[in-house]
Amino acid sequence: MTTAPITPNTSVPASTSSSAYAGATPPAVAGVMLGDAIKRYRRWVTNHRIVAAALGGFVGVHIATICGFFMPGVGLPRLDWNTVNGMIYTPTGSPNVQFLSGAIFHYTDGIVFGIMYALTLHLLLKRWRSSTAGNVVKGLVFGTILATISAAFMAPRVYYPSAHVGFFSHNLGWKVVFAIYVWHWIYGLHLGTVYNPRDDRELAEEGDVAS
Repeated sequence: MTTAPITPNTSVPASTSSSAYAGATPPAVAGVMLGDAIKRYRRWVTNHRIVAAALGGFVGVHIATICGFFMPGVGLPRLDWNTVNGMIYTPTGSPNVQFLSGAIFHYTDGIVFGIMYALTLHLLLKRWRSSTAGNVVKGLVFGTILATISAAFMAPRVYYPSAHVGFFSHNLGWKVVFAIYVWHWIYGLHLGTVYNPRDDRELAEEGDVAS
């Protein structure tokens, strides 16, 4: 007498499958919730542009400053803008005083530049749609402008006027110049990510008006 082979039951009971997401949020629902949160945040930015720009400037300068200390990990020179600024503001201070005083002014500059960006370049680039990607690109453009000013003017004329760093700081080496751009791109990236308002076309399409 032959018997049918016994095979394991691979089906999942309905009760088990229905409870798979018990206590958890299904991916589709989580995606909708995330999208709604982003919309609410962008609505807040649109209605509070100066505060959002200041926040973006602070986040940008903080992340970029931290990355400046980590740059040797990718083969680029260390950028310590806190100390460099402190050497200008408190030239006779101790290293600790220079670092602290430089950090205060450096972070203040980052916040002020964020506000200036929101009031100038972001408005001038109004033809570029203010989608999330568009705002990031605008932030990167602003970072490129700041990097150019830093390499072409600040380093040779303000930070190291007697070091003869040359035109566009080329005597410091291409890695230093490139690091200056990378630093400011990191700043612009985070500024554009945090300062992410909706544009008029998007508001019109959704029938929403910023107050």
